[in-house]
Amino acid sequence: MDGRDGRVVESAFDLPPQFALVERRRAGIAEGDWRRAGRAMVAGFENHSVIVDDPGGTGRLRRVGLAVTDTFGLFADMTLTRHDAIGAELCAACDLIALRPEPLHFEASLMAPRLACILVRGVALPIEDDLAVQIILSWREVLDRAATARLRCDLTTALRLLPRVSPAFDPFSTKFAANWQKPLA
Repeated sequence: MDGRDGRVVESAFDLPPQFALVERRRAGIAEGDWRRAGRAMVAGFENHSVIVDDPGGTGRLRRVGLAVTDTFGLFADMTLTRHDAIGAELCAACDLIALRPEPLHFEASLMAPRLACILVRGVALPIEDDLAVQIILSWREVLDRAATARLRCDLTTALRLLPRVSPAFDPFSTKFAANWQKPLA
């Protein structure tokens, strides 16, 4: 309100612009591409993709990306089984897709034999009139607690072997460069 004559004055400020949410995760991008392609197979994710025929039945792997084969040991013409961790997760996703053919996002943590935990995120997409499923995966390997403790111990030991450095040092000074070049005692 304007105080002089009681009129309502419109604000000169505009609302902030609306920003479109940009999906950066592989699963979100794949689902968007799947919707734009009319529920067809999504291209561009071949390395991280698994195609499963007869998702509610035999669950035969038609195609497996190289990155998936290298990490999880899956290969084409193999039948999905629940005997290992990744197989159980993929079977569960296929079973749910067979019941309700809609995109299914899932996450899992799997223990790997190399003292690591593999965090998996994926999306299962029904394709080819719901007779097949394309599963697109992304994953990250992290150390388990025992390996983390060993690494922490190794780093602590290595840092104890380094010469002590003053907390207020100038790495560009000639004094620092001269001291840094000295051999360890």
